[in-house]
Amino acid sequence: MCSMTAGSARQLRITAPRANRAVLWVSLLLGLAAAVSAAERFDDIAVAPQVFFQGQTYHGYVEMRFSVENQSPDRTRKVTLATPHQVHGNWGNNLRRVGRTVTVSPGATVSVTLWQPPLLLNGDNQVEVFVDGRYRGAIPRGGNNQHMQRNASIPGGPRAVLVSRSLNSDDLDKAFRGGVVASPPAGPYSAEQATGAPNVPRGSSGMQPFAWAPEGSRSGPEWLEVDFKPLRTGAKFLRIHKLGYDQAFKTVVLKGADGVDLATVVVTNSANRTFSVSLLQIPLPALTNAIQTVRLNMDASSAGGRVSVDAVELSDGSTSTYATDARASSTWATRMRSGPSASAYQGPTVLRSELEAGNWSESWLAFTPFDLIVISRTDFAAMSPTTQSALWSYVEVGGAVAVLGLAELPKEWRSSVSGNHPLGDDHHFLAGFGQCLLLNAVNVSALSRAQVELLRTATSKTGQPWSAMPTEGNANNEFPVIDNVQIPVRGIVFIMLAFILIVGPLNIFLCARANRRTAMLWTIPVISLVTCAIVFGYSLLSEGITPSSRTEAITVLDQAAHRATTLARQAFYTPLTPGDGLRYSHETEVTPLVELSGYKGGSARELELSQAQHLTRGWVTARVPAHFALRKSETRRERITMQKLPDGRVTVVNGLGADIQKLWMRDEQGQIFTGGALRAGQNVPLLLDSTSAQATSAIMPSSLYQGSWPAAHDTLVGTPINYLRRGTYLAVLAETPFIENGLGNPGKTRARQTIIGLLGPEDVK
Repeated sequence: MCSMTAGSARQLRITAPRANRAVLWVSLLLGLAAAVSAAERFDDIAVAPQVFFQGQTYHGYVEMRFSVENQSPDRTRKVTLATPHQVHGNWGNNLRRVGRTVTVSPGATVSVTLWQPPLLLNGDNQVEVFVDGRYRGAIPRGGNNQHMQRNASIPGGPRAVLVSRSLNSDDLDKAFRGGVVASPPAGPYSAEQATGAPNVPRGSSGMQPFAWAPEGSRSGPEWLEVDFKPLRTGAKFLRIHKLGYDQAFKTVVLKGADGVDLATVVVTNSANRTFSVSLLQIPLPALTNAIQTVRLNMDASSAGGRVSVDAVELSDGSTSTYATDARASSTWATRMRSGPSASAYQGPTVLRSELEAGNWSESWLAFTPFDLIVISRTDFAAMSPTTQSALWSYVEVGGAVAVLGLAELPKEWRSSVSGNHPLGDDHHFLAGFGQCLLLNAVNVSALSRAQVELLRTATSKTGQPWSAMPTEGNANNEFPVIDNVQIPVRGIVFIMLAFILIVGPLNIFLCARANRRTAMLWTIPVISLVTCAIVFGYSLLSEGITPSSRTEAITVLDQAAHRATTLARQAFYTPLTPGDGLRYSHETEVTPLVELSGYKGGSARELELSQAQHLTRGWVTARVPAHFALRKSETRRERITMQKLPDGRVTVVNGLGADIQKLWMRDEQGQIFTGGALRAGQNVPLLLDSTSAQATSAIMPSSLYQGSWPAAHDTLVGTPINYLRRGTYLAVLAETPFIENGLGNPGKTRARQTIIGLLGPEDVK
């Protein structure tokens, strides 16, 4: 009722019977009063929460938005909001405080957002309010957001789908539930768990949800088939990261791009007889054709009915490629469903927006908790251009959006589209690292089963990386920041032994000889203090005080739209805990790669949002590698321009603001040009690569998002032609100008950035 306009009230007065007019006016006034009372006042400051959605989410940033009004006619106020009000006990890796300070002019109203990164917020549901530095009270955050309440039965938690207000979320939930199959395509123990790099913690044994496992029957064969994109040539070894006896694996079939068998290898290694994480390495014959598919044939009955595969790797001895897609004869998930929990729903969680589409956030970070966003055409039209742009940024960083009833993409979205797959009257667009669906159904009830499956598949692909992200246990094995993180044990043990000898026998002997045994009351503390200083100094000398950092990033640079979308992994190792923490912009999503299921150990973290994302405390600890997954979407003007000379030569100007180590470019005619060592601002000619001129159609960047982010650089550089469409280029930089180093002064730095550039019409002369 409080959303009625004055015009609608006049309409009620005209059309309603006289006896009901008083009731209607009283209801209208009560609704308006309720809207006003939702804001709580602290002196002349009124603060009210604005709830976006309610429910559980498992990755990304949750937006906690508040309206702050300064009702003073002449005084400017400085208002600080911080949550939680009361901190609970030690709950493992958690978020202890998020705060932001804003300045509000007299009579002005500002919107203040507190971001909750993908960590459990350890405390109550209250937000503290400070006015000009003085604590004035607390208000509820509003809603029932339960971000990062982990669901151990599904790696990464269930997929989350946001539905705009004009659509029926209950109908979509029923549609997803009605389409559940016995073996979900992306869930615990599914074939998808065998893709990407190994992510089962070392030392694990028994069935692991992060690895594929067959149904478990003791009779009958099982198989796992995996694909490699791009195709792999020159592989010498097949490495199976698995749990279970080696003798379960019988044969390996290698297939080429056309599906024809290239070779069959009989597995003879049967030495391992433990059901814990181990590596089975199989030598491969020399092949002239590239390998696209590997089929593992196995007999679980010869392994006690149990076998499990964490990852499948092709290696030439120095570089490796992991599988990107997988299928299997069966999955342990079907066996789980036959038990008491068979009726448990494992599909996406559908959440309804509490805000009208016109009030949705203008920051793409607000959409990151969702694996799919479903919007009606009318809700999309009601959004501001800034919100629509934020929604497209969310798509480009790997998200999925489905718009019901929309026939074509807005003009502003078209430049970065890398693939358009018409599906009857529907369209499936690939853009950046994500995807967008335009479905002809005008509402949820009109969705066909095929369209529901499209939505389910999009949801699965968006959430896939978060199910496979490593934690402290294996992040540094996959992405080492320094070569050796071991404590200098030998030197410290030697110092301790010397301390024991000096403080004990030698000290007693000298004091007795001097006939001053009471001197031990001060010699023992002095010797202990000196020993502590020596240990501290030795530790500093062995590692120094200079921090180390490593960054690997891939960026899609849409030069026509001036947008840069980046995926990155970043790691830090600091001999001393940095006093200023880490700093990132408000366009960067920062995901700490830490263990989230435990309630002990770990550390509490604090976040200050006033100027930037200032990760103040608990994020980096001395002598412990800290790893982060980063996503960023921002406006950038850097570009490469291409000029074709009358004699057929091609030159380029490096306007990326950093030196280019290697460059590949495909023009509109499909020709490939290469260059190297291009300094920033330099204009140099490129060489025609005639051997690659007839390369096949390009692989979309979305395949990189769904794979291992640190391995993306090697994948791109190893087969650059596979990722080049007409009018695009691939540039390799020895620094990362499109993603910040959170440490500010990183000391020893290893950095590498690969850019997939989309040339605009004005970039070709």
